[in-house]
Amino acid sequence: MSLMQFFLENITTRLGRYIVCLSAMLLPAVLFAQPFHKQEGLAVVMSEKATASKAAKGKRIFSDKGHVFDRLPSWLAGMDYLQTSMLDSNAIIPVTEGEVYMITPVSGQPGSQEKQLLSMGFVQTADASFKLFREQRQKIGVFKKWIAFEKFRLGHISYEGWAVPFFQNKELPSVSTPAKFIWMPGDNYAKDTRRWQGCPSIEKTGKRLWGAWFSGGDREPDAGNYGIVSYSNDGKTWIDPALIIYHPDTSVRVMDTELWKDPDGRLWVFWTQNTGPKGFDGLWGTWAMHTGNPEADRPDWSSPQRLCDGLTRNKPVVLSSGEWLLPSYNWIDHQSALYISKDKGNSWALQGGPVNKPVDNFYEHMCVELKNGDVWLLQRNIQSGISKDKGTTWSPLDSLQGMASANSRLYIGRLRSGRLLLIYNNDANNKRKDLTAFLSDDDGKSWPYRLMLDERDEVSYPEAVQDEDGRIYVCYDRSRAGEKEILLAIITEEDILKGDLVSESSEKKRIVSKVKSRK
Repeated sequence: MSLMQFFLENITTRLGRYIVCLSAMLLPAVLFAQPFHKQEGLAVVMSEKATASKAAKGKRIFSDKGHVFDRLPSWLAGMDYLQTSMLDSNAIIPVTEGEVYMITPVSGQPGSQEKQLLSMGFVQTADASFKLFREQRQKIGVFKKWIAFEKFRLGHISYEGWAVPFFQNKELPSVSTPAKFIWMPGDNYAKDTRRWQGCPSIEKTGKRLWGAWFSGGDREPDAGNYGIVSYSNDGKTWIDPALIIYHPDTSVRVMDTELWKDPDGRLWVFWTQNTGPKGFDGLWGTWAMHTGNPEADRPDWSSPQRLCDGLTRNKPVVLSSGEWLLPSYNWIDHQSALYISKDKGNSWALQGGPVNKPVDNFYEHMCVELKNGDVWLLQRNIQSGISKDKGTTWSPLDSLQGMASANSRLYIGRLRSGRLLLIYNNDANNKRKDLTAFLSDDDGKSWPYRLMLDERDEVSYPEAVQDEDGRIYVCYDRSRAGEKEILLAIITEEDILKGDLVSESSEKKRIVSKVKSRK
């Protein structure tokens, strides 16, 4: 071996030993280093009763205990959190996709929610335990979960005892930014471009009959959902579409377009805005605009305004007092909420509403004022409630006896004669078929008169309006992604009383809009 070879081998050996020793010293630090947490990509979260705040030293942590944040890890400081109960049950509601962090005592420690969190899909991070508040004696862990839509819903996070949720609290674009609208939009929104359509509404102003529904994207819900308003001057030939309502932010969907003529003759267009292209955020928001010249070639529309949280799927009702009640529900507090306006729609305030079981169902409630002054509410599954103080307090929701319906929207309203008109899927197997109109002479105590409107499968979402001549126009949809039909029945009270079409102008199953099948 030459002197040079000996020298190189000796240096290489010493250098290798040095690297091994250095790695041994650094390895524990690498293994036990604090994980890197990004505050980007956090979910937006709300609560039924807790308020959101920024995490900072000295801030109160729980609603029922006086503990305050002591020392916060740098990655946690400045995150939003909810001041939930330390001793009672809690439920938090994500309204966007993203990550949620939960801090709770680890398994075996008093108050631990680890088992519950793991069962909901949370995973524990490598964060070492730290003191969240000075009085803390438990060893705590950090748990996280990526919240994603499952069957169009984000779901609730429910737990008992103490766990502190961390997330982000920011205004959703569906709340802050109004949709835009286009009058006579042309070929870009032609009906044969639609892959589905449904959820219709109907209204009449003078001789003009209006229809509204929504479409866009591949399905309901989907990115690109938009609202459609159409009209007909003779009830046979329709301008479809006449008006399109869309949102400039691709993360926001426009859905559930609703029409209503107020007592002053203005035509209102309501719609719901939702953040999340593939699902329902659960907070929603009812927006509206109106026109005072709805029969003009080009109506003048007011600027879109956000009226309230929630989803409006049925028309407002005008009380005998002159006040307006607007049905608009959300999944944050499970309330079939009603908003009241005392100034002809310029402002709206929460009036009340019955509370549903905490299940993510579409309530789609509608109201009618009874002759004794009570407000009667009906919603999906023929659920019913009564208010004796204009919608402020309510009897518990209960099913109407002897009526079976699909889990679908219904219609209830008062006709010019004073009778009540009820339309729903009268199917014993709770399917969306056998769409039937009923009449009541005794304010809903009994429904002895009926008329079958459409016996076929996949017919749903009826709505009705009566004109000054007594004709009743009923719109509904059929096979939203298959036949893609919006349909119209024109009937009279006499038809329902007789159980058959006896009026000369009456007709069933008239096509309002039908999309040609794609090859």
